Amino acid sequence: MEIIGVNEVLLNALVKATRDGLSMAGIDPVPIGVSRYVTTTREVSAIIGLVGSTSGAVMVNASKEITCQIAEKMLKEKCEQLTPQALDSISEIGNIIAGQTKAILSTTEWKIEKISCPSVVVGSSYFISHYKGMLSVAVDFELGALPLISLNERLFTVSISLMTT
Repeated sequence: MEIIGVNEVLLNALVKATRDGLSMAGIDPVPIGVSRYVTTTREVSAIIGLVGSTSGAVMVNASKEITCQIAEKMLKEKCEQLTPQALDSISEIGNIIAGQTKAILSTTEWKIEKISCPSVVVGSSYFISHYKGMLSVAVDFELGALPLISLNERLFTVSISLMTT
């Protein structure tokens, strides 16, 4: 992936952490794209801080439909709106992905000592800005189990932004 400037260690860690984390909820996401830029094109984001000799954040950015799909799988009950339980589910998935990422990166130069409690942002008009010099990787995933009304509703992005301190 050096051709597009994406750090392969972080890319592979993010894909593995996301797939392993969501498999706990019986969800099998398919990675379909990668970027070195973090965007927030969907209305729900779970953000988990990373602290240590490497600091930054992991973010899961998802549509209402993906958030509800995750909540349904985790809670075993129907979800049609962004309820507090649905938002708790996306924050827990973000927490699991951040924890998996921390474990995977523990033997690399990107060692993380602690993760923060998740924060959830809901809305359609926000921008996430990171400190200059942070290295970022963003991976788009698709959940094929959802009906194809709009492609954006079947996609979610997991990103990581890091810098060594």
